[in-house]
Amino acid sequence: MLRRLTRSRPVQVIQAYGSAQGGNYAAGLAFNAFLAMFPLILGILAIVGLVINDPAVQTNVYNGVVSVFPSDAHQQILSALDGVKHNAGILGIVSIAGLLWSGTSLFASMEFALTKIFGTSQRDTLRQRLMGLVMVLVFIAAVLLTVTANSAAALSPGAGILGALLGAVVLIALVIIIYRWVPNRTFSLGDIWQGAVVAGVLIEVFSLLFPLYAKLSKGFGTYGQQFALFFLLATWLSFMSQFILIGAVFNKIRLGTPKADGIFASSEAKSRAHKEPHQAIEEQRRKTAG
Repeated sequence: MLRRLTRSRPVQVIQAYGSAQGGNYAAGLAFNAFLAMFPLILGILAIVGLVINDPAVQTNVYNGVVSVFPSDAHQQILSALDGVKHNAGILGIVSIAGLLWSGTSLFASMEFALTKIFGTSQRDTLRQRLMGLVMVLVFIAAVLLTVTANSAAALSPGAGILGALLGAVVLIALVIIIYRWVPNRTFSLGDIWQGAVVAGVLIEVFSLLFPLYAKLSKGFGTYGQQFALFFLLATWLSFMSQFILIGAVFNKIRLGTPKADGIFASSEAKSRAHKEPHQAIEEQRRKTAG
């Protein structure tokens, strides 16, 4: 019985994830996501402000974008962003520039983490930024689609269940695109959906249970709303990052080494082979000594 359990796919994935030090790569990805989060939000809101002139629609989008994050953090995020409304004209161009830079950097970090999981090489810098730009556009489309789906679901009976289902579908589709386009070397579209479903289900279940976790962590609020917001978002992003990498490990165990090209893939000659830190340091030491 125990032997059969240790050979089961879930146990294999968790053991492989731990052995690959996936948690360390997830921590780096979560940190980059935290730094990119507010520039992404501000950039999306700036674009909406330029495209849509109806204040009511802008407010719906504004609240909908915030609803993507944990419910317990909504009020703090709204408070943190409230001042932005009063300086929208000044911050518009800066926000869009921040969206592009932070967003492309986030997906470059994601490529690095997935490259470590898959054991492949990274794109050259230009192609990496082009990939990141496309993924920023995909992310914006996913957020706006989620907002639209939630608004439509709210008009129907059983809005909560329908909204959760629509959100899960959009989320899984986004993860599929991440697995297919972000790595320089990846798997075919027909092969990656299982890992995307694993990651998507884990993210959706955790998002539903997160308010309970936040209630158990209410003591952190005694140190101030800013610290509580930081703690909640850092925890949430950490788990999101881990689930994305766990889904990638699931695909790696099933499929082996990826052969298909991601979007804007670099050829083997132009790819950046990743070196272990000690190898890079030793190489530099030899150059200095020579």
